[in-house]
Amino acid sequence: MAGRNMAAKWASKWATSGLPPAQASAAAEGIVRAATQGAIQRAPGGVVLKKLGPDAPGAKRLAARYGEALVCVRYREDAATQRRYTTVELVVDLRPLPPPVMVRIDFEETELRLRVKAAGGLWDGKRKLWRVPVPVVRDLKLSRRVVRADT
Repeated sequence: MAGRNMAAKWASKWATSGLPPAQASAAAEGIVRAATQGAIQRAPGGVVLKKLGPDAPGAKRLAARYGEALVCVRYREDAATQRRYTTVELVVDLRPLPPPVMVRIDFEETELRLRVKAAGGLWDGKRKLWRVPVPVVRDLKLSRRVVRADT
């Protein structure tokens, strides 16, 4: 009973994707059946045979389907199950990076300077401060050393 409701929900979603109603319904029922029986293997094993960019031959059909969101196509082969898998990598979210923050590190703090530099920090000679990405500030616990932008 619950499977039919899920199939109807999926079919209505896929109907808006341009698939004919019969195909959308059949595809939805197949997905629901496989998911409820645990037949879908989430992370197929095996060896990656090919990794193709979106403009490479062998990826054109998928590039037409996914458009600009397609990053790459991978072909895997699993010898244990005797199956070939085609997987795609898609961009699902795109946001600007947070701006770096300025951090004061004294000249004598050699070890800390080297750690910040290794983590991607850049020296700003004009301000005599380090320009550091926010995640690095968090990881290295430098929040007390952050200098306000107007300084």
